[in-house]
Amino acid sequence: MSLDPVRLVASLTPERLAAERWFADKSREIVRVRLVDALVAEPESALIVLEVDFADGPPGRYTLPHGHWAPLLAALAEGPVVGRFGRFELRGADGLGPVATERLLGVDQSHTSYVLDERVVLKCYRRLQPGLHPEVELVSFLSGRAEVPAALGALFYAGADGSEGALALLQDYVPLARDGWTWVEERLVAALAGEESVEAAAAWATELGAVSSRLHAALEQAPGARVATREDLRSWRRAAEEQLDRVLGLVDAETAAELRADGTRIRAELSRLEAPVEPPLLTRVHGDYHVGQVLHSPAGFHVIDFEGEPTKTAEERRAVASPLRDVAAMLRSFDHLARWTLREHPEPARLRAAEAWIAEARRRFLAAYGAVDASLLRALEVEKETYEFSYAAAFIPSWMFVPRQAMRTLLGEPPPAADETIAAGSP
Repeated sequence: MSLDPVRLVASLTPERLAAERWFADKSREIVRVRLVDALVAEPESALIVLEVDFADGPPGRYTLPHGHWAPLLAALAEGPVVGRFGRFELRGADGLGPVATERLLGVDQSHTSYVLDERVVLKCYRRLQPGLHPEVELVSFLSGRAEVPAALGALFYAGADGSEGALALLQDYVPLARDGWTWVEERLVAALAGEESVEAAAAWATELGAVSSRLHAALEQAPGARVATREDLRSWRRAAEEQLDRVLGLVDAETAAELRADGTRIRAELSRLEAPVEPPLLTRVHGDYHVGQVLHSPAGFHVIDFEGEPTKTAEERRAVASPLRDVAAMLRSFDHLARWTLREHPEPARLRAAEAWIAEARRRFLAAYGAVDASLLRALEVEKETYEFSYAAAFIPSWMFVPRQAMRTLLGEPPPAADETIAAGSP
């Protein structure tokens, strides 16, 4: 009996769907889950496009892979495949060849990745959005530059309504690589256990700062780079304040009360978005840069996952921005990683060691990255921390304590002078 996509989608109850890590609409009431299209290949493999209707607001489209990729890719290698209502097409993967082995990458992500023949990573985008995908675009542009694994092709779906979106990206596999979050966390754990000094446990941040600087230098060459206007700066502030307002409606009552109590201070910090030392250069950016978005191998750091913040639209994720947004996000992630690591054992001595580690990692990263506008960076860190509340509500409710604690610490630090610059220097 061949696989029936209709029955497979019917088995996705609202409770099961909402529990999935990749499902981005956890805070919305699911009314119906229905099949949009399917690419079916024997034996028992399918790539399904489904649509989720909600009690309010627009529906969401998601990709559901089932079975193995080898027969699906073999079918697509012959050319576009017409499904029930649309077309599936694999582009730029002429040298892929038959796939003999595949395995799921066991990393907690908002997408799902597979290793094919230990030489190719196939990242399946679980949330399907129309338009040019920012990661497919940027990885193709950066391919082979700035420590970014080369692009090998992409899989697209074109619906009967004329919309087209990326379903998957194929990239070079980095052998012996480990995800950056786990690798960096081990350095912190060594410091907390007294096995390494704080300085030694944070030494990696020098290399990561230099890699980040090279990444942004490469992205300056991408189309669309320009100097920010006054309207850009005003829109940054408006968007940040609107984001804060949305967060207040997403989080639990206790968290919302805490954010409202700090609201005046948060908005004062966000006002700095309108007053940089000088108008920054706007370029394409990574868009969701943190220690979990890099790999570490014997060759060093490699930058991956260019799809941008998962709660934003493709258009928002493709927009030019200040590279300091990436810097702010990476610095926030040092803090987030430490708080997550301490969650079960937050004893004062461990907390002091973790705070020293965060400070040392920040210092080393910034020294290697280059001079930055301290006031703008500070505002962007507050903005990023605000976003983390909406991310937690959408994807990982258990993560909510991290931005709560991080925002308290961030607001407790003295703000920099309006014209202060953090200069590059030797770590």
